Amino acid sequence: MKQIPDHEETTAREHSRLVARLVRRFFLRGGDSDDLYQEGMIGLLYAIRNYNPARSDSFEAYATLCIRSRLYDAVRNDLRASQRDSRLAEKLEPNPKNTKDPETLLLANETAKEIQEALGGLLSAFEASVLGPYLEGYTVNEIASGLKRDAKSVDNAVRRIRRKLATYLQGDNRG
Repeated sequence: MKQIPDHEETTAREHSRLVARLVRRFFLRGGDSDDLYQEGMIGLLYAIRNYNPARSDSFEAYATLCIRSRLYDAVRNDLRASQRDSRLAEKLEPNPKNTKDPETLLLANETAKEIQEALGGLLSAFEASVLGPYLEGYTVNEIASGLKRDAKSVDNAVRRIRRKLATYLQGDNRG
């Protein structure tokens, strides 16, 4: 791990209150204030390393700008991830297999691909064989008949898939 020079560490300690004050105005759905504080400190470290006295008289004004920018980015990224995850969760409901609307079919196929990619290595072979038909709108009984399995085992597989997707969406598998 890279060592922070002493003068940078001293300056960071001196301005840590500024970070704490700015962090209070922000919120992360998937995190807590410590996560935001850490993001703010990264912004402060950036300000320390890139401050040019010839361009600005006030280090504090420059640091505030850098810290806020870093915090806005963190919140924006959290919001994007949250929106993507909620779209995937909404789309786990089966799609009508008899629809003739091309737009609905296209969106359903794209969503099914997103879900299958997201759950890639998390599903067993049986769960993966159930997921495709389920997303196409087939009922548990129809899937069971097609796979020559008991309806209860297919229903259990659907429940496990939902649980794994929920775990994935809560952030346990985000990179």
